[in-house]
Amino acid sequence: MLTIMRVERWDPRREGAVTEARVRRKVENYGYQISTAAWAGGTVVPAEPQGREGVDAVVSGIVKFTLDGESAILTAGDLVYVRRGAVRRVEVVGSAAARCFEAVYAR
Repeated sequence: MLTIMRVERWDPRREGAVTEARVRRKVENYGYQISTAAWAGGTVVPAEPQGREGVDAVVSGIVKFTLDGESAILTAGDLVYVRRGAVRRVEVVGSAAARCFEAVYAR
């Protein structure tokens, strides 16, 4: 199966400085319900299939998301769309902690 990750980068010229409130508002405006995840530097969340459509949004830190074997590095404000059934793996890059929103489609 061919997977093409859909990543949306934060645009500070259009969206302003990255803040938790702005990232939250953006994700909620897309129709997603948010839960928060915080991981220590170097944490690896093992790969597992996702039961629902959603997005992961980085609030702080540097995070490598892998979906069905395709990877992308995300930083504060960036989003990755996760389709239902995708096998997702998360890795915090470096020694700094990362904080993310894990959101599922609510509409």
